[in-house]
Amino acid sequence: MTDRAPGPLSISAKLRLVWSIWQDYVQIRLALRRTALPEVVERLLQTPVDRHALALEPRRLGRIVRRAMGVGPFRPRCLVMSLVLFRELRRQGTAAELVIGLPPEPTDHTAHAWVEVDGQVVGPPPGRLGHAELARYGASPSVRHRRSARQPGARSSVADPRGTDGE
Repeated sequence: MTDRAPGPLSISAKLRLVWSIWQDYVQIRLALRRTALPEVVERLLQTPVDRHALALEPRRLGRIVRRAMGVGPFRPRCLVMSLVLFRELRRQGTAAELVIGLPPEPTDHTAHAWVEVDGQVVGPPPGRLGHAELARYGASPSVRHRRSARQPGARSSVADPRGTDGE
């Protein structure tokens, strides 16, 4: 991995990064239509480190992904935005984790997804925001689920990750 990119990015670096983000978006959207979330994340974990990629501070990259993906009234859901950020971070060699959570007192199936690096939320907003962690991908082993409070030893899961809404 290269040194962290300080200061403003050149126009060509911005264009390359936005192009990479949108390529990731299209690939991830297509993958989620055909494949379950755990398999999509496993594929993203195999993303090779690109030694030529910009090495941006994770929160800065999170802001860039959010801005690049918010074109006009178009705003992708938190799951897709998190997966794009997850992939971009992995590409630059940053050990990122995808986290999915529910509000403390859920009233429907609305979940939220965000990305953490070293236990710190790096995007997309609003981050954890009091959500109880349901699943964590990218850790070792590749997925860790929170234990259910009702059934000791039971593993919780996300039934339909495409329904993850969050925002």
